[in-house]
Amino acid sequence: MLMIGLGGAPLSAAEVDDTALAFVQQRHLGDGLGWQGYQMASRTAVFAGLVDALGKTRAQVLVQGELQRLQPQYQGRWEQNLAAAYAHSFSVEELRQLNDGKGSPALMNRFKARNNEVGQEMKARSADLLAEFVSRALESVRKNYMP
Repeated sequence: MLMIGLGGAPLSAAEVDDTALAFVQQRHLGDGLGWQGYQMASRTAVFAGLVDALGKTRAQVLVQGELQRLQPQYQGRWEQNLAAAYAHSFSVEELRQLNDGKGSPALMNRFKARNNEVGQEMKARSADLLAEFVSRALESVRKNYMP
């Protein structure tokens, strides 16, 4: 798909990607990786086993710590996936306006209305990444702290 920028000049895919990624990073929209990871981890059988063996508080602290330690290895891909989801829903100019806080009320309403769509695309794009992140954290805690 060819994107057209202001003045009718074609935009490169890299410019679209870069603008969407800047939007995600500057607005801290990808900051939920650790929370999402913990939510997923806490619903697993491995986590339940850690709770049984180590106690709830210790298991929570260790898993959260391990997720935090591993997060930098996954954060970039997480943000890229989120940026790609936003790039499918908004033009480069719209993303720039939203990031600068200069979006029209109609654009702001569209942003709110499309959050669910962006979230669903993000979920589809990042399910495997999130599962790998959580699996590595749980396995590390299990291996290093289980009696």
